[in-house]
This record gives sequence, C-alpha cells and structure tokens, in this order.
Amino acid sequence: MNRQRLLHLDLKTVYSYGDQLLFELVRQSFNAWGGGDYFELTTTSPFREAATSSFVDDVNENFDAVVIGGGGIFPRRTNATPASGWQWNITTDLLKRLKKPIIVFGAGNPAQFVPEGYNPVFREHINQTMSQSIFFGLRSTGAVDDMRAWLDDPASAPLTMQPCPTTIGRVLLPRIAGAEPVPDKRIGIQVGLEVAHVEAGLEPGAIFPQLRDLILKLQADGWDVEFVGHKRTDMKFFREHGADLGLTGRALFGSPKVLFEGMRHYARLPIVLGARGHSQMIPFGLNNIPLSLSTNNKIRYFAREIGHPEFLIDPWQSDFASAALTQIKAAEADRATLRTELAATQQRFVDVTTSNLSTIYERLTGDRVTAELVPYSDREISLAQADYADDYERRRLVEEAVAVATGVARQEGGALGGDVAGVRVVPSPAGVAYAEQPRDFALRFDKLEQDVGEIKAELTRARGVHEATAGHRRLKLPAGVRQRLRPLRRLHDRFVGP
Repeated sequence: MNRQRLLHLDLKTVYSYGDQLLFELVRQSFNAWGGGDYFELTTTSPFREAATSSFVDDVNENFDAVVIGGGGIFPRRTNATPASGWQWNITTDLLKRLKKPIIVFGAGNPAQFVPEGYNPVFREHINQTMSQSIFFGLRSTGAVDDMRAWLDDPASAPLTMQPCPTTIGRVLLPRIAGAEPVPDKRIGIQVGLEVAHVEAGLEPGAIFPQLRDLILKLQADGWDVEFVGHKRTDMKFFREHGADLGLTGRALFGSPKVLFEGMRHYARLPIVLGARGHSQMIPFGLNNIPLSLSTNNKIRYFAREIGHPEFLIDPWQSDFASAALTQIKAAEADRATLRTELAATQQRFVDVTTSNLSTIYERLTGDRVTAELVPYSDREISLAQADYADDYERRRLVEEAVAVATGVARQEGGALGGDVAGVRVVPSPAGVAYAEQPRDFALRFDKLEQDVGEIKAELTRARGVHEATAGHRRLKLPAGVRQRLRPLRRLHDRFVGP
C-alpha cells in the first residue's frame, strides 16, 4: 500500500454555508475511500492567498499531489484573481514550477466561452493547469462541456464529471443524515440575493410579493414553512416579511459550529425550494427533494444531471406563485417515488466518485485499487469539526493582520444571537441567529471583501519585492495600492464604521 499525502487548496468561511460544507466533504471523500488507507488529505491552504516560491517548494518537497476544489472556483463575475483569472492565486510562471500533479475535484462551471470577448489570462492559466493535472472533475456534464470550449486540446484533457461531495452527504455522514425519511408536510425556502442574482433580474421588488403570496398559499394548505439562509443576504425577505407571515428563520452562517449542524437541519426538510446551487445539492445528498428557482446554468445543469428538469421553476413568470405551488404539491404527492428515484441517482454519483478516486490513485501510483467509502466515526466527525474551527480562526487572525497593514477591517457578518425586529428567529443548533444590517449592506460588503482580497494579493507581491531588495527598511506601499485603498476605506467607514 502506498498512501498518498495530498495538500488541499480550499476556502474556509462561516458566511457561505455551501462553501463551508463542501470543502470539508471533499476531504472526507478522499479520506473515507478505503477507510483512509490510500489518501491522507488533512493539510489545507487557502487558494485565494497569493502563492510564493516557498509555497511551491514546500509542495514539491512534502506532498504527492495538490487537490483544488470543489465549489465555484471559476467565477463568472467576481473573486477572480488577476494572476489566473480564477480563484487559484498563482501566477503561470509559479504554476510551471510546480512539479507535483494537480487534482481538481467537484468544481463548478466556468463562464461560457465567447470568442469575441473571452478572458485571455484565464484561458492561458486554465490550459496550463489542465496540462499539469491528472484529474479535472467538474460537478456536472454541463460544466464539463463549458470547460472544453476553453481548452486548446480538449481531447487529451483529463476532464470528467465528478459530483459535488455534498450530493452524497448521507453516504459520507450517515450519522448526521439519519436513516428515516421525515413524513411531515414541511418545506424549506432559501432565496439568495447577491449581485449575480440581482443582475439576472431577481430583484426584491419583483420576487418578494410573489414569494409572499406563495408562502401564504402554502400555509393555507397546511404546510410548515421555514426560511433558510446560507448567507446574510439570504435573510432580506425574512427580515422584511417574516414577522407578519409568522415564519421561522434558520441562519446557517456565522460560526464554525454550523458545519455539520446545517446538514442535520436540512435532513428534517423533506422538500426545499432554493435559489443557490447548494440549496439543491445538500437536500439531494440527504435524499430530500430539491426544487429550484431557475436563475443560472449552475442550477439548471444540476436539475438536468439528476434527471428532473421539472424541478426548475421560472421565477420571472407572472404566475410564479401558482406555478411553484403546483410543483410543490406534485412533489409532495409523489414523494415516495421521487425519493426512490433520487436515491438511485445518488448511488450513481457514489459509484462515479469511488471510480474517480480509484483513477486518481492509479494515476499517482500506478496501482489500480477498488475500494468503498467508509464513513467517519463519531470521533472523526468531532475531530474534523474541531480542526475546521481551529484553522478558520488561524486564517481569521491572518486576515486581521492584513487589515492592520491596509487599514481596512474585514467583518464577516454581524452580531450573533438575538431576534430580528421582533421576528421569531430560531438559531441553528450552534446558537447562530441573523442580525439586522443596514439596507443593501451585504451586497456592498461582499464587493468590498472582493476588493480587499485583490489588495491582499498586491500587498503580498509588494512585500515580496521589498524583502528581496530592501532588507528590513520600512515598506512603502505602491502608489496604486494607496490610491485603491482610499475609496475602500470610505466605503468601509460608511457601512461598518471608522
């Protein structure tokens, strides 16, 4: 047996539940395959942090391969680093110095390739990454097709479909998922309202009245409706309408403790109507029924991948509330049959995952091994939870140090606990509740965080040049960085405070 030591380039956050859970389940997929005999994926590093020569040297000396993903690491609007055009913050020159193979696992879809207006930095970088990869798994066949259009030589690329590990959640974590289906007439509703949603036309003024009408109809029909938030922006509807609708809200953000508690909560929602990719994938992974607002290709690709495009509901249709109610009632009436069908599809995803892990191991070692996924024990789950919390805190302290250097403080979310304007808010089992923020604060602050991330990269490069040429003399910020900091500081002071 030749156990492979892998480095996971990931994101640790407590303000995006899908991202919080998926990276942990990527690690568990590798570590659970064959009961941990073949892979060790425990060491992590943030992919948004600018890679350095010492980072590349460390990987070359101490690891057998690098795992990146999954999630939306190929952003279509935001979070792309200037070095690569996507979220892995490594220059092409440094990438070429990396001698160990790359494994992309369960990542999302890139922007669709447009010959007249594509990003040349991303195209060069992704082709170089592909040439150094032994496995490049994207979470839908639609995403695979989108990626092929970016490649110079798609026929030779190690590109294939690898489901997001959240879609096999009950196989990886049966102790958390539970064994029995929930018979209650309950539904969870999640509506994201980030920049991408609003740009796609999903504006509060258009969707909120329809959503309110839908909830009233569901309640009149005897449904227990719960509002779920993956991010703080998700709670805008709940903040404005939760009180008069008598809704219960569940905020799955704000603390490392919601890592697995969010899965436990989703397991108790037999049907979910969501507007995020992971408000589809997590319920599906727990063998519950994922209905979705058809707002982007990511969501549409997944519904087609599981063989149920009818789960998509057009949020822009004039009779959205009636159409959504009809689809919810149809899913409820056919719940047992749908669960059986979805379980069979999930088993296909499990088979694809174990086969892909076998392929990865063979390409690393030359040995073909067939193995199953062995779920974590209770002790291993507790250790994973503690490790996540510790690493998140370590990274947060690093970000605070950067904030001292830049003068721009990064605040993830608002205060924890308490009620929202008299609305009944049920915290997650970890004790996390949503807190009121100024109007449109979250959308603007998300953009602020993205700009701060780009400035971090610039500061890292500046420090590297400084260390190489100036010894211990005081670092003078480049004029361009100082100029960009001024409007960011003003925006920060306006929405957060000086």
